[in-house]
Amino acid sequence: MDLLTAAKEAVKGAAEAGADSCDAMGMERRETVLKVRRGQLETSQESETRGVGVRAFRGGRTGISWTTDVSAEGLRRAGRQAAELASIAGEDPAAGLPDPAHRDGAAPIEGLDDPGFDAFDPVAGVDRARAAEAAAFAADPRVTNSEGSTFRAVRGTTAIAASDGFTGSSRRTFYALSLAVLAEEAGGVLQRDHWYTAANLLGGLEDPASVGREAARRCLRRLGWRKVETRKVPVVLSPEVAASFAEEVASACLGSALYRRASFLADSLGEAVASPLFTLVDDPLLPGGLASRPFDGEGARPARKEIFGKGVLRAFLFDSYSLRKLAAAAPEKAKGGTPGNAARGIGGSTSVATSNLFVEPGREKPEAVIAAVQDGFYVTETMGFGVNTVTGDYSKGAAGLWIRDGRLDYPVQEVTIAGDLRSMLRDVDAVGNDLVLRDEVSAPTIRVSRMTVSGR
Repeated sequence: MDLLTAAKEAVKGAAEAGADSCDAMGMERRETVLKVRRGQLETSQESETRGVGVRAFRGGRTGISWTTDVSAEGLRRAGRQAAELASIAGEDPAAGLPDPAHRDGAAPIEGLDDPGFDAFDPVAGVDRARAAEAAAFAADPRVTNSEGSTFRAVRGTTAIAASDGFTGSSRRTFYALSLAVLAEEAGGVLQRDHWYTAANLLGGLEDPASVGREAARRCLRRLGWRKVETRKVPVVLSPEVAASFAEEVASACLGSALYRRASFLADSLGEAVASPLFTLVDDPLLPGGLASRPFDGEGARPARKEIFGKGVLRAFLFDSYSLRKLAAAAPEKAKGGTPGNAARGIGGSTSVATSNLFVEPGREKPEAVIAAVQDGFYVTETMGFGVNTVTGDYSKGAAGLWIRDGRLDYPVQEVTIAGDLRSMLRDVDAVGNDLVLRDEVSAPTIRVSRMTVSGR
């Protein structure tokens, strides 16, 4: 049976077993992964998965069950199991389906499903992977090895059915080409870097040769690296590192962090917390977005939300559960909040997550953002988990290039950049115009006026 019918069968099983309300999510995924290394096909994988997860609610109690047996009896059994588990679970008044007011009204989103997916020839994927790797080797003789060039093609289908009558189904495709290479410097020391391109439609991928050349360029710029003395200087975040920074800030704006009082921004709604140059948006309806969706993980209507607008904290992100929990604990903070940011797999309940998250671009070219720095650090990579969104403390290992007299001078590694997220937000003093929506989280170049760079 089709996935939506399967979800409906599971809902019937839960309702017949005594659930007050229930829903079921079906997920189907078909994936091809092709890896080339040094021109030879190293790995070829094809996989298909299918399953249905059920949530059943009884008197404020929740039971969850899931199955890969998509026969009518297997689905009804999963529904019954969820209802039975709900009868013995602990009571939680916040549990339940989304409010009907948040159910419908989602518009179709263009650019998510490639109609040519079934006709795609895997040999063409191998050719793209080979072309990317060959371009990297041709870029410079110092590029001496490859960790592999990988082409990936995925089609996924999601369907939700609920006891209140809601049904929804969506299908999307995803293609990606990635490459990691190694370059050798004097003494045989190796440096590694990578690059990639990803899109919902095959035609949205960048040219394989450009991916290879970019991977080589990023690897070569690491050669001859140095350490630096500890100091406080302006720090320029490359688009990739700026995206990571945006994601860390957004994680402090999730409803699940707020009702637990586990966010340094919990009491800052409506305040000018960041620089007026900083606008952070979550947009699940973005045409062609890698995280776009017509409904969220519980069937609620998604909407574009400006989390920060010109430095002012304007919105938090919620699923139905976290919004109800926050409304019970701090009604003033939940006021005006809407669900629509629920993430969910078939084996669990919902959590709060961003969709297409991005920092709006500024007016300056990235070269101008760097040119204004006489002595500072351009960060191309961060490492570690040194971000505490409860306190806002920030400390990460970093690599990049030192800026001298407005120009990128020499590569730097084995340093730490440190500060706190609140200060970093406030001290953003330049935002580049180089935003490219190449991932689920994206940002342009961002300059922070002062951070501690700890070296030797």
